[in-house]
Amino acid sequence: MRTAMISEVLAEPSGDNNDTHLWMAVMDRAVRDLVALERYRKDPAVVDDPVFRYDYRTLKKWFHSTSMEPGSFNWICSLVNIDPKWALRRLEERLEVCLLPESRRDNREALVSAAAQAA
Repeated sequence: MRTAMISEVLAEPSGDNNDTHLWMAVMDRAVRDLVALERYRKDPAVVDDPVFRYDYRTLKKWFHSTSMEPGSFNWICSLVNIDPKWALRRLEERLEVCLLPESRRDNREALVSAAAQAA
């Protein structure tokens, strides 16, 4: 299954320049890392690893921080002109789809896609 990049979710980036593309790539990497960490979180061999726990906690805090410092989640959302709450909802939907067993994933993706188009 191919996951959509953040740039594909945006209709039109607010500022089409190299800085915007760089920060969109940072956001995309963070989303992909969180999906991977969520998958590994179910592995008992990994859960007790302090480095894994630190990475997981740090990334979750980054997404839920209210900071507007350069490089923060909210700052990047502002740069690319998307609502951080909307982005978090989309991330939660993506995590649900990615963590479902294959048999249920196709059905869930269709429902999420239809809901996103209706919104």
